[in-house]
Amino acid sequence: MSVQPDGERSAGLSRRSVVQSVSRAFGLLNLLRDAQAPMSVLELARAAGLDRTVVHRLLRSLLQEGMVVEERGLFRLGPSPILLANRYLDDLLVRRLALPYMVELQSGEIADKPWTATLSVAVGDVSAVIERIWTPTTPLDLVLSVGDTFPIHSTATGRSMLAYYPPERVVELLGPERAADLEPVLEAVRAAGGVGVSRGEAVPGVQAIAAAIVSRRQTPIASVSVSGVDLEDQIEIDSRLASTLRRAAAAIGQMIP
Repeated sequence: MSVQPDGERSAGLSRRSVVQSVSRAFGLLNLLRDAQAPMSVLELARAAGLDRTVVHRLLRSLLQEGMVVEERGLFRLGPSPILLANRYLDDLLVRRLALPYMVELQSGEIADKPWTATLSVAVGDVSAVIERIWTPTTPLDLVLSVGDTFPIHSTATGRSMLAYYPPERVVELLGPERAADLEPVLEAVRAAGGVGVSRGEAVPGVQAIAAAIVSRRQTPIASVSVSGVDLEDQIEIDSRLASTLRRAAAAIGQMIP
């Protein structure tokens, strides 16, 4: 049996410890992201399944880096995640490529209608908004925020991207039963050239139509969509809006390796 030198053993333990600490810290950040209100150390410890002393130590580090803030013993996300997220968005190729098309969409097809153009990406089993443009007539409660997420299977954007996922990945994300139920919908998206629709499944009363942005390697990168009320006559795969979205998504995708 071989025995590692103490230095190597210490280095190995240190690496494992650092990775575990980082994973736990991100777990706390995710809990705070999804929380409806600031959380205490005890609440975070229970939700994360960690000892209170471990959570307290992690929070001290996160506080120092501005990742969380504390108010009267309660914690919420701090300002630093915004800086990281903004850098991610600034560096995101698909966002830079899609913005001119979204502006054109807003000034053309949308014009003065109470609709919103959005760009979304898939993050695990959710579809996340990374850009949006709206009109003065769009009700403020229907304007999505950057960072808003929705179950990937229930949105037009999510379905348009899922249609180009390998079947095993769809099963992994949704489970066998839901994946089987959704397959006819995804097949219709593929037959429509990547256009998906939703009729209030994600947000009651709000319709949406989206087109998948697929790279030259046929990898789904993002989805560009239009959503709003009074959109019923446009959420058909042969509508003028569907054709506009399809062309825009195809043009963007051709610029992505």
